[in-house]
Amino acid sequence: MKIFFAGDFCSKPSTSVISVSEDLRTLIQSCDVKVVNFEVPLKPDNVQLPYQKRERFFQSDDAPDFLRGIGFDLFSLANNHAFDFGDEGFKKTKSVLGDAAFGAGTYEEAYKIKVVEKDGVRVGFLALSFAAYTGVFDDVMNQEGLGCAYINDLKVNHIILEAKKKLDYLFILPHDGIEYVDAPMPETIARYRDFIDYGADGVIGSHPHCPQGWETYKGKPIFYSLGNFLFNSKETTQFRADKPHWYEGVCVIMTLDNGEVSWEVVNTKNLDNIGIEVDHSEGRKKHNEIICQYLTNADSYKSYLMPILLSQFAKEDMKCLERKQPSKRDALMLLLGRKESAVNNDSNKEQERLFLLKNDLKRYRMLRAMRERKHNNK
Repeated sequence: MKIFFAGDFCSKPSTSVISVSEDLRTLIQSCDVKVVNFEVPLKPDNVQLPYQKRERFFQSDDAPDFLRGIGFDLFSLANNHAFDFGDEGFKKTKSVLGDAAFGAGTYEEAYKIKVVEKDGVRVGFLALSFAAYTGVFDDVMNQEGLGCAYINDLKVNHIILEAKKKLDYLFILPHDGIEYVDAPMPETIARYRDFIDYGADGVIGSHPHCPQGWETYKGKPIFYSLGNFLFNSKETTQFRADKPHWYEGVCVIMTLDNGEVSWEVVNTKNLDNIGIEVDHSEGRKKHNEIICQYLTNADSYKSYLMPILLSQFAKEDMKCLERKQPSKRDALMLLLGRKESAVNNDSNKEQERLFLLKNDLKRYRMLRAMRERKHNNK
C-alpha cells in the first residue's frame, strides 16, 4: 500500500485558477490513499460571530472538489483554524467532506482513529492539534460541544497503545510547532518521538507553514512539518507572504509492506498561488539536508535554533525587559508572550490571555530564549 501525505491547504480565491503539474498529479494518483490537511473551513451563510483580534480565515467553496479532483481522499481537520467560523463553519466543512474528514467533531469523533483497509491491511490515522485559540478539547474537564483532539492529552498515548492491537499501521498527524521556523522545538521532537515509543509507525506534522526536516527514529519516520501544499488566505492570488519558505512544501509517499515502512520525499513549490509543481532544484534538496543534519547533532541544532528563538523573543518582548523598573504586570505579560501595549480592557482580553497561557510551545519558546539571554549575559 502507498500513502501520499501533503501539508497545509487553503485557497480563499477560487481554486479554478490553480493548476497542478502533470508529474505531481501522477504521483498523487499513483497512491492508494491520499491525505491532506484541510486547514481552513468553508464559510457558513448568515453567521454572526463575536469580535476577535485574530483574523478568521475561510476558503473557497470549490476547494474540496479541487482537492478531490487531483486525487485526495482523506482530509485532516485537526488544526487551529478548523473553528474560525464557529460550529456552523465546521459543520458546513464536515458535511461537504463527509466521512473523508477526520480529527474534529464531538469529543468521541475528534479522538477517533480514521481506519482505511486495503487487501486485508488496516491503516489508522490519528489527527491532533495544539491548544489553539478555540475549538480544541484542551480542558480535561470539558468534553462538550465540538472541537479537535488535543495533542498533549495523556489519553492520546493510551489511544495509540490500544489502536496498535487492532491495526497493522498507525500514523499520527500532529498540527503543532512554532510558525515560520524551519526547525522543530526540542519539546516537539520529544513529543513526536513519544508517539513512536507508544507504537505509531510514523508522524507527519503540519502547522509551521514551512518544512522542518525529518528523521528516522527507531526505524520509523518523523516529519516535523510538511509546510504548505498551498496556502493563500487572502482575497487575491496577487498576495505575497513575506515569510521564509512559505511557498515551499514537502510531500511524502509512504510505502507499507509486510510490517515495514519506507518513504520517498517529494519537494513541491507554490507558483504565485495559481500553480503547484514538483521542485527539483538542488537548493531545496540542500536545504532539506542541512535541516535534517541539525536534527542529528545537538550542538549544531542548538546553534541554529537559538538565534532564531532569540530574534523572535526580541521582536515581541524586549520592550518589557528594557524598562528600568519592570512591573509585575510587565513580567506577567512577558510570560504570556505579549507586550504591555497589546493588553487592553476590551471584552476579548481574557480570551487572548488564556490562549497565550495554554499555547505550550510559545511558552517553551519564551522560557528557552530567556534562559539563553541569562546565560549569554553572565
